Amino acid sequence: MTQLVNLMEETVFNKIDELWTNTEYCKCESCRMDIATYALNRLPPQYVQSLKGKVLYRFASQQTQSDVDVTVVVEKAIGIVGNAPHRNTDQTE
Repeated sequence: MTQLVNLMEETVFNKIDELWTNTEYCKCESCRMDIATYALNRLPPQYVQSLKGKVLYRFASQQTQSDVDVTVVVEKAIGIVGNAPHRNTDQTE
């Protein structure tokens, strides 16, 4: 069975991991998912169904403008969520 994969999700989560660790914001999973949700709703999806598509996407996503676009959106998401975190007592670190 063929499966569609939105590789923008992988790109966004990698960028979150890269940028978020350098902040003092809440690091709970709920906040991480809020950041991803914000970013993914503002970036174009990048669906692939094959290994070839995955390789081509990874090459394109490393191009300067694409990386800048993702970085800007993820940084904004981190700031928005960081200033209004979930702060659930069982999920904060």
